[in-house]
Amino acid sequence: MDTQQPIPKSSRSNWHTANLLVAFGVGLSACLLGGASAACGLGLMLVNRRQLALVTTLPIVSLLVIGICLGLPLAWQAVAALRGKTSKRLAPALVWGIGLAGLYLVALTGGQTVLSLKLAPAVTLPPFHILALGIPALLCLWGAVSLAKEPRLTWRQVWSGLGGGAFGAVGLAFAIELVLLVLGIVAAAIFLGQSPDWAGLLAQPQLTPGGLANSPLVRSLFRNPIVILTLFASFSLIVPIIEETAKSLVPALAGTWRGLSATQIFLWGVAGGAGFAVVEGLLNGSLSAEGWVSVALLRIGASAMHCLTAGLTGWGWGQVWTQRRWLRLLLAYIIAVAIHGVWNGVSIGMAVVGVAFGPGTVQNALIVGAVGLLILLTIGEVIALMAIAERIGRSNRAAVSDDYANPGGLSNLPEGGVASTS
Repeated sequence: MDTQQPIPKSSRSNWHTANLLVAFGVGLSACLLGGASAACGLGLMLVNRRQLALVTTLPIVSLLVIGICLGLPLAWQAVAALRGKTSKRLAPALVWGIGLAGLYLVALTGGQTVLSLKLAPAVTLPPFHILALGIPALLCLWGAVSLAKEPRLTWRQVWSGLGGGAFGAVGLAFAIELVLLVLGIVAAAIFLGQSPDWAGLLAQPQLTPGGLANSPLVRSLFRNPIVILTLFASFSLIVPIIEETAKSLVPALAGTWRGLSATQIFLWGVAGGAGFAVVEGLLNGSLSAEGWVSVALLRIGASAMHCLTAGLTGWGWGQVWTQRRWLRLLLAYIIAVAIHGVWNGVSIGMAVVGVAFGPGTVQNALIVGAVGLLILLTIGEVIALMAIAERIGRSNRAAVSDDYANPGGLSNLPEGGVASTS
């Protein structure tokens, strides 16, 4: 059975209708803003007669693709739900995963080729950039959905999760982090300005032939124990708390739809993490083309981390909505923040080592160690995500089979355990 029963309009509360209207507005706005940003960027370049550069084309194309490929489907699905139309069941085939993996390898190879041979990278790199930084998250989502084998999962639920993570979670997290960043910069400027030594460094030119990372001020900052502790506390604790809280709102809101199973809410969370990872990867990777392949490879682990942690909190919300087990949600959230914090800690540690220490044996050894640890974390994250998806799906199918075997049929199922209405 590929479609579900139509949604009776009388069963849709004002709260759900409001959610659908918000989803439509967000999706349409993202699509329009993506197109407007691309048009404005290209228009300014033509007016100023500037040559195309990667620093301009990568963000423009990324915003355009995010708006069209994530915003437009979100708006479309919201309209379909408001009209009471059903959504087809999502049953990913093996060929999808093989195709995505092959396309990722082609994008990685093609992107590095156009950069190495300087084949007009400002024009030719963006398509490879979109694929190489976006596919890892989609592969994680495909694997989780395939192993969970949830028969009630629909395309609408997945698109809603992707859109919620891409726009809702990213927007909320970015707004909070931006405010904290501004406050941190102001506090740091006041603190450093009171010291004569730091004041002298601030007065020196910071742009050197080796880039901002080689400036005296930046090197001195990254060698200061207080600065290092602040960076680790920020990226290993504060940022994970903000982002995992923002991502957890996706399955939390999904659970308000009556009839969703715990597996569906878990997969909704994974989809939210995938949407978050796609937007973060495309935009962060657009800041610089230096070390593009390394950034693209690093996004495999970052995407797996976001999907895993969002899936964990999704599982926690599934336990809340189906069984009212709040402690499981708290435990899942703590584990998610810890995993996110470890990943960020290793990543920021590698950056600190690269800037604080000059080229040499110590720096190379520390960076190699950090890269090795990130590879192990990536493998562990992927295995954990797939194992959890398979286990949750198997447990849910066993519970449904047991209830069908009981004389009471489906009457023993907890509310929200079987039928999907979205």
